[in-house]
Amino acid sequence: MRTEVQLQGQVIGSLYLLAGIIMVVLGVQNFRYGMYPLVYTASLLSLTFFGLATYARFTYQLSNLQRANVAALCFVFLVLLLDAQTHAQQLMYWLIPLGLFAYIALPLKQAKILNIVAGLCFTAVLFHHADLLTVSLFATSYVLMIAFAGTFAMLHQSRSRTLVELAIHEPVTSAYNIRHLEDTLNKEVSRSKETERPVSILSLEVDYFEQIEEMHGIGIQQDLLKQLSETLNGMIRAGDSQYFDAQQRFYLLLPCTPEEGVLVIAERIRRTIEESTWPEVDSITVSIGANTFTPVKNSKSAQELLQGAHAALAEAHSKGNNRVILND
Repeated sequence: MRTEVQLQGQVIGSLYLLAGIIMVVLGVQNFRYGMYPLVYTASLLSLTFFGLATYARFTYQLSNLQRANVAALCFVFLVLLLDAQTHAQQLMYWLIPLGLFAYIALPLKQAKILNIVAGLCFTAVLFHHADLLTVSLFATSYVLMIAFAGTFAMLHQSRSRTLVELAIHEPVTSAYNIRHLEDTLNKEVSRSKETERPVSILSLEVDYFEQIEEMHGIGIQQDLLKQLSETLNGMIRAGDSQYFDAQQRFYLLLPCTPEEGVLVIAERIRRTIEESTWPEVDSITVSIGANTFTPVKNSKSAQELLQGAHAALAEAHSKGNNRVILND
């Protein structure tokens, strides 16, 4: 299965490959018309694009690819500005599609800055080599391109962010879903091994939850889950995170938390929920299973850490509910 970096690299690499082919076509056309300086420019840009296409295909770090994109496009715009001293009216038709390409290859803010700087510089150069009407038409077209492309990129970015949020959150409680827990837990366990700091997880269930649904209905059940999620969010620390799965079970991931600390936090949560008043159902209790990964003591995997929390929760239920159990 391809990673996200590989997929992005392949998409950007394909775009650079297409841009390189277009530059080859432009070079051939300019050669036919005898405009040899532009042939050299097109050849240089095509080599740049082909090189980036190759690099994008094989890079394994997104940050490196982004830096390469910025450097390459800055170089491309600089080449165009230098050649505009002698071929300004021809190159202004190259600048607009390359400006659009910047919005695809670069983050929104960087693409805006690059296009604004390039547009202002090229307009200034064009002002000395063309009539006022040509300069006005180019400046107007470029401003409209920046406005429309920037707006579209901003909407796309906002939509993508919303889709990502929907993909990792559970709709009833708005907590993170179980898939995101698995990904985050793997990262936290790896970080724990590197930093030698413990990481803990709590698995929490409302006692007699099925009976609550039978007595009050699914609507009250969902309201209760939302309120419980809000309560848990208000009790966890900065850096902790909350998750919820399809089995009506909450999880709290607690980085840098040893066994003693996780017991204190779990007991505080259990007691607070027990002493609180809940609309419609009046009162509830919860059972909590806890498990801790300590690098110097064991070599548990992320999956074993989660399974240990499940086992501790099952033991809490078997011993009468409304209690905290730490997995040994």
